[in-house]
Formats: sequence, C-alpha cells, structure tokens
Amino acid sequence: MSESSINSLEKLYVRRCYCGLNALNLTVWTDLNAGRRFYKCPRPKVNKQQLPPRVVTIIMDLKGKLDAMKVERNKLKWIVNGMEKAERGNLEILFEDMKFISAQEAGKVMLLEKKIKKSKTVIFISCTLFIVFVVRIMK
Repeated sequence: MSESSINSLEKLYVRRCYCGLNALNLTVWTDLNAGRRFYKCPRPKVNKQQLPPRVVTIIMDLKGKLDAMKVERNKLKWIVNGMEKAERGNLEILFEDMKFISAQEAGKVMLLEKKIKKSKTVIFISCTLFIVFVVRIMK
C-alpha cells in the first residue's frame, strides 16, 4: 500500500521547487522504500493530452515543407560555393594578368626615365655649348 504523509516538523525546513513554489517534503511508505523522504512539487501533474488530428496533420505538413526547404537551401549553398570558387579562380587569373601588365608598365616607365635622363643630358650639353658660343662671340 502506498501512503505519503506531510510531517509538521518537516515544514520548518522549506525547499523551493524549480517552479518557485515551496516543495512538499513527503515520506513514502511502500514496501520497497519505507521511510524514504523526498520533495515534490505542489502543482498537480498535467496529463499529457493528444493533439487533435488536424493539428498533427498541419505540424507534419509544416515539418515536410521545412525539410524540403533545408534540402533546397543546401543545393543553393552548393551552387553558391561553386560560383565563389569559379569567381575566385577568375580573380586569381585577373590578378596574374594585372601583375604581368604592371611589370610591362614598370618596364615602360624605366625606358621613359632613361629617355628623360638622356634628354636632360642633351639639353644640358646644348645649353653649355650655347653659352660657350655666346661667350666667344662676345669676346
């Protein structure tokens, strides 16, 4: 026979249940657990009720749609990853082309700098000869 009792002295030692109410301190008197004390929530247990069939059908339909959307999302992720890899490859090719073009342009700049240096030398020599010529004429 299963009996539980609340001892008035045990009420002095109050514990709180996870729900925030004062837990009941009970003692069980079954054959297997005679005298065993335990705490129990004072709220009555709620019987699990079955959902109406229409609600179950709607939930299952929504779950199926969610699963289908997850599959579609994974396909789209796969496509986007493929596009990103292709674009990354294109960008690497463009970067290599730009490095090549940049090297060519650097070569052109070096040639122009050499031409400018030669031109400055020619202008300097020409100015010097002109000054020498003017000085000789004036003498």
